[in-house]
Amino acid sequence: MDWNDLKVVIALAEKGTLKAASRQLNVNSTTVWRRIQQLESELSTQLFIVSRRGYQLTEAGRTVLDSAKRMESLADGILIQSSLQHEKVQGLIRVTAPSTMATTTLPEWVSEFRRPFPDVEFEILESEQALDIEHRDADIAIRASHTAPENLIARKMRDVNLSIYASEDFLKARGYNAPFKLSEIEHLTAIDYVHLDNPAVLWYQKRIKHNAKSIYCNSITTALNAALNDQGIALLPTDDSYDLVELYRLDAKYNSSLWILANKDLRNTARIKAFWDFLITKMESYKVQ
Repeated sequence: MDWNDLKVVIALAEKGTLKAASRQLNVNSTTVWRRIQQLESELSTQLFIVSRRGYQLTEAGRTVLDSAKRMESLADGILIQSSLQHEKVQGLIRVTAPSTMATTTLPEWVSEFRRPFPDVEFEILESEQALDIEHRDADIAIRASHTAPENLIARKMRDVNLSIYASEDFLKARGYNAPFKLSEIEHLTAIDYVHLDNPAVLWYQKRIKHNAKSIYCNSITTALNAALNDQGIALLPTDDSYDLVELYRLDAKYNSSLWILANKDLRNTARIKAFWDFLITKMESYKVQ
């Protein structure tokens, strides 16, 4: 099996179209299609199906993707360790992440990372908005978004389901009991978003267009805490650990994805390589909040 074919599987699974995958791999679309056909023939199984949303993985394709990503991580680790032997890991890394991660999780991870690499300094930027990584507003970004910019190195960690939630006290005060119909949600006070325009948020805002609003915010953490404090319904990443009632789960086509993003040039420096690989390992078990 050719490792380059597995790279094509990863790119097509993350990008969803032949054109976008070919840009990432710096080959033409025909080459991407031919390599997928060759690999499917070699494995005697279909890895992708084509729909209006692009190339979607089959069950067998997801299994191959998981194995390919593990191989990619091992290969990256070998390259990183090799480069670290010849280049000192030092300098500043600017990292941007959403609120909860930036204020709670990243400081813990940075502390762990700096034990073997004490000459690395960090600038942590709390933000859920798009920053110009290409022009060094940040070196690495952690984002939950529908897609990733094609001008950056992007690693998709996993899909994120989304649901509408409300607190039990908020619902009881208004005489609502589960199960809920989507039409009932349209009569409840809502927590809305500003400066976020992904497909899920746009769908949510269309549904609550005529709802009374209690709070507008640009942070999932703020919306979560507002819902916990009985301020209305909120669109949040699906998570069974919330002390909230799940009213409605969005269709999978509105799923967001958790990404690590980096500038293509900076990705080749020792400190960025080292922290990138470290982040991938840490984020495999991280829950979006």
